[in-house]
Amino acid sequence: MFKKIAGIALAAMLIGSTAVVAASAAETDEVVAAADDSAVAAADDSAVGADDASASTGADSKIYFDANSSGWNNYKTITFYLYSKADGEIIAWGSKKGNMKDEGNGIWSFDVSSYPIGSNYGCIFTADWGMQTCDLILGPDSVGDTAKCTGEQVENNVDSNKKSAVVKWNSGKYGNPVCVTSIGNVIGDAYWEGETAYSLFVKFLSSTGADGIDNALKFNGKSAQQTIDDTAAKLGLSTADVEKAIKESGRTFDWKAPAGSDSSSGSGSSSSGSGSSTSGSGSSSSSGSSSGSSSSSSSGSGSSTSTVTSGEGDTVYFIIGGVMLAAIGVFFLARKRREF
Repeated sequence: MFKKIAGIALAAMLIGSTAVVAASAAETDEVVAAADDSAVAAADDSAVGADDASASTGADSKIYFDANSSGWNNYKTITFYLYSKADGEIIAWGSKKGNMKDEGNGIWSFDVSSYPIGSNYGCIFTADWGMQTCDLILGPDSVGDTAKCTGEQVENNVDSNKKSAVVKWNSGKYGNPVCVTSIGNVIGDAYWEGETAYSLFVKFLSSTGADGIDNALKFNGKSAQQTIDDTAAKLGLSTADVEKAIKESGRTFDWKAPAGSDSSSGSGSSSSGSGSSTSGSGSSSSSGSSSGSSSSSSSGSGSSTSTVTSGEGDTVYFIIGGVMLAAIGVFFLARKRREF
């Protein structure tokens, strides 16, 4: 009789343990399924959000300018000047090709689908080619974006007697290229792709044209020593950088290292700024060659895999172990009883 009871108890324990394992597996499947559903939902939401964001920027084949922000009056047409830092003008200064379309409510547009927009491209917005913004770096992702004046004014880098309206993209991308003005001042807030403060300074010392130190000395009323020191300081260069740049320019200037300066510790180069910035590019003779950094930064997030775990796994093993120990105990009790 005892053997029958023991056998029934052992069978019940085994059935119970099987049920627990099955229930645990089902629960784990539900957790994994929930995680998968969550991941799919997140991906769907992300895709929808991206589409909505793209739509909100007005992404199309046009670039927009908010003339309300400029404060300009008594003009007929807002115009668009486009250039490549490497190749020069794409839409010439004063050309009718640069006339923008009045979209109403002070918003003007220009369809750039027929023009190349790559890295190190810049633009200027004007009122009848007279009043103007400073230079603004743009890239392929600027299409659909709107440029807006900040309310600030900056020295025109070609004509120091003029001021240009500082302009930025609504998206916050790019900006105003760093450049040395016609009288040796430094404007802008970022460098063109591949350019640094040091390379810009070498160019300033080397050039004998309107963008060089010779032209600056004609109009700024300063000595070569003061002009070089001031420009280098605004670019964040050391005395050693200046000495190296002068040698690299191949020219000689009435310049001496300031007393007490450590001319042996310069790196000869400066890190290039990120983002873009614009410098005003002058009057109708504007060449559009301002220097800034057209590097758009995008931070992509790589895909990561997270593992969903359940604490039930260890519990199942403990239950099975307990059942097995109980079964062994029953077996030995039955055997003991039979021996008696």
